[in-house]
Amino acid sequence: MTTKQDLLTSVENVFRVTNEQLTQLVGGFNEEMKAGLNITNRATKGSELKMIPSYVTGYPTGNEKGTYLALEISGVDIYVCQVKLKGEGGKLAINQYQYKIPDNLTAGDDIGVLIDYVADCVSDFQQRVGAQHQHIYPMAISIGFAVLQTSLNRGIIIALEHGFEFPNVIGCDAVDLFDSRFREKGLAVKIVAMANDGVCTLLAHAYQHPSTRIGVIHSAGTNCAYYDKVANIGQFRQESQAAAAQTDMIINTEWCNFGSKHLPRTTFDDELDAQSNNPGIHHFEKMTTGMYLGEITRQVLVYLMDQNVFTFEVDEDEDECLLLVPYQFDTSYMYVCEADKDDLEDTRLVLEDMCRVTETSLEDRKIVKKVCEWVGHRAALLLGASIASVVKYMVEDGIGIDDAQGFAIAISGDVYKDYPSFHPRVCEAIKALIPQEVASKLSVGIVQHSRIVGAAIVAMMAEKMDQQDTVMS
Repeated sequence: MTTKQDLLTSVENVFRVTNEQLTQLVGGFNEEMKAGLNITNRATKGSELKMIPSYVTGYPTGNEKGTYLALEISGVDIYVCQVKLKGEGGKLAINQYQYKIPDNLTAGDDIGVLIDYVADCVSDFQQRVGAQHQHIYPMAISIGFAVLQTSLNRGIIIALEHGFEFPNVIGCDAVDLFDSRFREKGLAVKIVAMANDGVCTLLAHAYQHPSTRIGVIHSAGTNCAYYDKVANIGQFRQESQAAAAQTDMIINTEWCNFGSKHLPRTTFDDELDAQSNNPGIHHFEKMTTGMYLGEITRQVLVYLMDQNVFTFEVDEDEDECLLLVPYQFDTSYMYVCEADKDDLEDTRLVLEDMCRVTETSLEDRKIVKKVCEWVGHRAALLLGASIASVVKYMVEDGIGIDDAQGFAIAISGDVYKDYPSFHPRVCEAIKALIPQEVASKLSVGIVQHSRIVGAAIVAMMAEKMDQQDTVMS
């Protein structure tokens, strides 16, 4: 006869990740990195990692000066940011404003109506911050559309996402689309670059911490960018002359899709994947991020309810027990339960008030806390192992390692920032999987500024690269 403790132990064991599994994950990740880098045609599928060139080369020093703008369209939100770089080892000043996109501007025959609205937002922002109209401000843009980037300031829109629908925009160059419309509206802005979220995270940290070599997003979704040698990138290999071959460029891994062959998945992961709107892909994202961690936890709790592990039940007086509704156990509930102490009163509120179950016992609440710990700990270990994979690859190839300054990793995102135990668990995993002499030089920093600040620094880097090209020519 299976006891309650046997059931709990079996669940704990399926979420336990062994050192052997983590080591295999690191090896598999490195294989996928190299396969992705060797792709010469971006339409070819040869790796779970896309390894997309950002066209951002070189490193910020923290001594650059100037005023730069950034524009981010994320869902129905528009963010406009002005960053004044003051040099002096990374001093800067930030002005940022948020605008909402009206529902009637998310779809139509002509995307020009949306871009005109975005231009009006930029114009309003410049008035608010007192921008000088006689000065043309360099700007980088980050837009939530699928874009095939072909250079730092060129990218073809291949699909719209987040509810946007404008058929006439597919196949258009995103930078030219916005830049030409902005000029028609008389804005004192020149769009000089496109920016990816991982690249922005890396550079937002690197201006103040020049030893930063990796940028990670870990929130509702996840991504990673890092520096690599141009000579290692398949599509540039033929073009790389002696000087260019030694140049370092930021690569966008798009690692959300990693894992179909390498991650230690459970039946709970398989069930979540089958019920998702994108089955068969994005396994790493589904096992580690804020979009899905609460749902994995909910599925485990429902399984344990079905096995009569808990004393609580569905409250028949309630219209619906939200614990039985997909995605109604929010990932933020895990933060609360893991941090709870003594009589676990906050966990009681999550279960009885938020999830609408009947009265819970202290033992029930302890079990729920443990489940949150199992799911959350596994996520942190998998994230740490993936970061360690990138570090290992870079160290072995001698990329961007500075013995004097060390080696910094920048991480941004609500899950990483708000989940109390996530950071130490990730650091523990990274340091256990890389050589001690590398670990001693490594630092992991949480990005204090928003990613859009990094986009403004991309604009600075674009200007810097252009100046260097002019000098060389």
